[in-house]
Amino acid sequence: MGALLLSACGGGGDRPSAEAKDGPALSSCAASDTTAVMVAVREYISTASPTPQRYLSAAGTDSAVPEDGFKVLQDKGPTYFYGGDSVAQRKIREKLASVGPYASLLVLFKGKSEAADGNSVTITLGGQYIGGEHEGKRAAAKTFGVACDSTHWKIATTTVDSTTVDSAR
Repeated sequence: MGALLLSACGGGGDRPSAEAKDGPALSSCAASDTTAVMVAVREYISTASPTPQRYLSAAGTDSAVPEDGFKVLQDKGPTYFYGGDSVAQRKIREKLASVGPYASLLVLFKGKSEAADGNSVTITLGGQYIGGEHEGKRAAAKTFGVACDSTHWKIATTTVDSTTVDSAR
């Protein structure tokens, strides 16, 4: 397991998008579909400041980014599992330090709630920079309202929790 925690996860590869699936257009926006999480994670990391160059997910915890969101992280850059125990965390920090001083963002999944009609989902994400010059800096927690426009998920609203913004910025 330790070797798994130390290795970067491979990039995403070609996968059909939710829009390319066969069936009625609304099937791409089913509430059980995690594509809404993908949209929220993509928006979260693309608006993070400082711009992350590597990504981490809290392995084995309820804060771990769901699988589809994790694929977004992999598509954007080197992605690592950040273990819950101090030994695993130390090892991944050593690995990050050995490959360079790049901004590394631990993306934290804070919850998801779905509307009864299945056409909107609220997703909350947070983050913290691990290692390097941004060590310990928190990324603002953001709540994304993701809505189905009958063919695909789109960000409808974004709310920033100002209490989580690092005052040093």
